[in-house]
Amino acid sequence: MQINNFVKLQNASHRTGMSMHDLIIQMMYLYAKDHKKMHIEQGTVKYQRTAASRNWKVFRIALEPNDYELFTDMRKVLKKSVSYLVALAIKKYLEIIVPQILKKLFNYTSIVHDSAVKEVGNIKKWILIWKKPTPTPQTT
Repeated sequence: MQINNFVKLQNASHRTGMSMHDLIIQMMYLYAKDHKKMHIEQGTVKYQRTAASRNWKVFRIALEPNDYELFTDMRKVLKKSVSYLVALAIKKYLEIIVPQILKKLFNYTSIVHDSAVKEVGNIKKWILIWKKPTPTPQTT
């Protein structure tokens, strides 16, 4: 992770009282919810530009299986490495969620996702499903 993103994340963690891990998870889910605004690219996976090693910080994150699946699905669809997606999420969403968390307005809702494969001859067709949960209707 670029050191400037690490510092931003660390500062946000101190301000909100949330772990850096939880902030990353929330930003990535917010990124996935913005799927209509995403630019889908063709070709191979793109990585962040490399800089001098002193500008990078190793940051490991342990993911729950569902989070791991979503992150790798995003990698496949958006053609960017997971670390690149995290960097983009920090750039795009960190300044949005911190004030919401501080005001206790951030309502974290997960995305239900699944995948399936269908084979037609020698061709495999992957279907990735991302569904935002809908509120349960209340009966009166």
